[in-house]
Amino acid sequence: MLDIGLIRAFVAIYDTGSVTLAAERLFLTQPTVSYALSRLREVLNDRLFVRDGRYMTPTLRADECYLQFSQILRQIEDVVSQGQGFDPAVSDRRFRIAMSDIATFAFLPPLMEILHRRAPDVEVEVVQPPIDDIPDFLATGKLDVAIGNLPTVSSLTASSLLMREHYVCLMSEAHSTIGETLSEKEFLAARHANVSSEFTGHKHLEQALQQAGAKRKISVQVKQFTVLPYLIKSTDYLAVIPSQVSKVFVVHGGLKELPLPIDIPEIEVRVHWDEQQGKNAPQKWFCDVIREALSYP
Repeated sequence: MLDIGLIRAFVAIYDTGSVTLAAERLFLTQPTVSYALSRLREVLNDRLFVRDGRYMTPTLRADECYLQFSQILRQIEDVVSQGQGFDPAVSDRRFRIAMSDIATFAFLPPLMEILHRRAPDVEVEVVQPPIDDIPDFLATGKLDVAIGNLPTVSSLTASSLLMREHYVCLMSEAHSTIGETLSEKEFLAARHANVSSEFTGHKHLEQALQQAGAKRKISVQVKQFTVLPYLIKSTDYLAVIPSQVSKVFVVHGGLKELPLPIDIPEIEVRVHWDEQQGKNAPQKWFCDVIREALSYP
């Protein structure tokens, strides 16, 4: 027979792909979670997870169970929060946010500053699932929110605008040929460092540049934004990034920011959630805190 502890263990293993990580999430020992998995396999008469290298890959039966089990857990949380009321000051709830490394770099510090003061025991986990999976992950409770420029997600989720953002050009303060202004000719002649992350709306930048008739010369392509300052500080590479992130990079010295000489449309950074899930008190509170921490003109 299944109890709530076994269901929690199953969902944690499914979410993390690891018995060890599931144990850390649940604040249990690894043997305890391993025993729970053994019991689940016995009760459900299925292997549920098959080891694939470092990760546990779910079986078809596990995929079928996950949707129902995650909804059961969320319904239980809703009932408890409605009966007891949600008090962030004493809650130890873990919220899961989907966002890119660049969004994490720019947005997580101000968000955690508020949470540290108002909800010191609340936990935040940042993940980067495939963008196409985000609506389903929000609906099943695998995610609480997603933050970023995610136009393909907007029509499938509830969302709120946090800011309108524009791109700027970041380069070394000691760039050998570019001074305090940047012409279109200089921009197109320069070598560029570019980010090609799966989990970001940044890929739409290249489409916008192509539509404007601008073809960049890409010298280095990386998956993470956070490596850019180290790449361009000692080279003549240029990097086109959102202005909020550029401001953070420039503060650390050795870099300068100049306006783009090519007109690129602004992007929208939004917080996304599932409309049904967003009705519960913890979820609503968390979205309100995100809007407070991250909304800019």
